[in-house]
Amino acid sequence: MIHTCHTSSKWLAATRLALLGTACLLSFWAHASDLSTRSGHSLGLDLSAYSYDEPGVMTLKAKQLGVDYTLTHALGGTWPRSNEGWFVRGELRVASGKADYRSPISGGIDGTGNVHVELRGLVGRDFDRGSYVLAPYVGLGLRQLRNDLRGMSSSGNMGYRRTSEYTSLPVGLTHRMKLQDQSLLETTVEYMHLIRGQQTAALSDASALRTDLSLKQRHGHGLRLNMMNRHNNWSWGPTLTYWNISASDPGGVPAYIEPKNKTYELGLKAAYHF
Repeated sequence: MIHTCHTSSKWLAATRLALLGTACLLSFWAHASDLSTRSGHSLGLDLSAYSYDEPGVMTLKAKQLGVDYTLTHALGGTWPRSNEGWFVRGELRVASGKADYRSPISGGIDGTGNVHVELRGLVGRDFDRGSYVLAPYVGLGLRQLRNDLRGMSSSGNMGYRRTSEYTSLPVGLTHRMKLQDQSLLETTVEYMHLIRGQQTAALSDASALRTDLSLKQRHGHGLRLNMMNRHNNWSWGPTLTYWNISASDPGGVPAYIEPKNKTYELGLKAAYHF
């Protein structure tokens, strides 16, 4: 009886140890699951300072209010099993704000119309590293910026409408980790390669004797950075977008070019996830 009791005690201790190990493993899995990309929607609002600069030619600066919507679908757990960890995402952002135009050549115009629309489709995959998740992704981005510069400038020149369109290849990496207060910190670094750019200038707005112009841009790149702190259904944090575009091909008679230009947009964003 004593021997049997001793064996039972060992068996009970081993069982408890196995249960404890299983609980720890399940806890680890739950932790990793908390960091994985999940299916869902988000609706965001951001305030940003926007600056477009053609060095020595003109600047355009605005304070913008933006609204964005994101739809994410995680493929993990669906057939086939090779989909585990993969996700697809669609993003739409619209931002607007009155812009001030300044040029040493043609003067200045205040409070011009400025609307920015961006549509992106992305595909990526989670890589669980235990205490954090890395999620590289790639996709296709479409960006359109409309500036309405119609009116007379401070130097007496007439302005016109201009439209900037970029098709780009975004390649990015998201790092996701859990903080001590059980919130998540999500940091994204992204490079955007310009596939095609086009600048359209409605020169006929300034004079009926002038012909509207469309110029192609072949070279350029951009960067996108953001750091979002997420707690429950809310996230918030700073964002930065940068573009560096080379001069366009010449076009029109006489020949025009769109000068090389840089765009900076620094903002603060809040989003609700559901």
